[in-house]
Amino acid sequence: MAKGFGDVILELSEQDPRVCGVSCDCWGFLQPLAQRFPERAIEIGIAEQNLIGIGAGLAVRGKIPFVIGMNPFVTMRCFEQIRTDLGYGARNVKVVGGYGYGLMYAGWGCTHHAMEEAALMRLIPGMTVVMPADGFETEQTMRAIAAIDGPAYFANQGGNLLPDQPEEQREFTLGKAVRLREGGAATVLSTGPIAAEALRAADELAAAGKPVRVLHVHTLKPLDAEAVLSAARETPLLVTLEEHTVIGGLGGAVAEVLAEHGCGVPLRRLGVQDVFAVMSGSHADVKRRHGISAEAVVAAVNGER
Repeated sequence: MAKGFGDVILELSEQDPRVCGVSCDCWGFLQPLAQRFPERAIEIGIAEQNLIGIGAGLAVRGKIPFVIGMNPFVTMRCFEQIRTDLGYGARNVKVVGGYGYGLMYAGWGCTHHAMEEAALMRLIPGMTVVMPADGFETEQTMRAIAAIDGPAYFANQGGNLLPDQPEEQREFTLGKAVRLREGGAATVLSTGPIAAEALRAADELAAAGKPVRVLHVHTLKPLDAEAVLSAARETPLLVTLEEHTVIGGLGGAVAEVLAEHGCGVPLRRLGVQDVFAVMSGSHADVKRRHGISAEAVVAAVNGER
């Protein structure tokens, strides 16, 4: 079974004495590390900008810090520090959106939405950006980014694994999209845990005689441009699905690749459409209101959107 964040960082720290953790009011994630190596786990309280500064200082001293805070705040509140201290300084710091991915905290209002997290992190030169679908990919992401030299961001995911995807049959490589379904009617590209909705849509479309290719794009930077271009050559329509603004996220990244390579294939971008998600409701309600669902994918493939 996939291991959670706390177990993985402990294992990484046992393998490499440079690995350490810094928490911004996310101490629970570091409990296993703190119990085994108390000198390598630091809690700083609610101070995201300080979190990044401490991480940069540790990296300067040769450490490999995983710095963790709530997704919207660790990406937005300290964007300047991530840009300058980590990006410009090329510091070997792994920034973790510990919880609050996308619209998860829908009912808490726009201040607690993280619909800009991937777009902001993609802006920073040299930053690796990963949006895992589930606990399996979170574990693999942590192992992969610990092994590379340079700043990285990922949104921590746990809980249920993707349906019909046995762990022993799955593969994970940074920068390589994963093909989850085969089909020629269209290609659906997803990122993050909304991949489960892409699979549900694919099953519904296949039952209706319209099998689609499903590409799960866990790494938004570096993007797997070849997978996007292959989909553009081999299927007549591309649909992106993300729990994020379509500007600068997966939809924006795919549009950039298509435009730069002169691909004329139609693209439908499903996600938050350059608005704030201001409605009240549950996580599921808000996603549905903004067309982030299997039903929206089916409608887009059928030309209804």
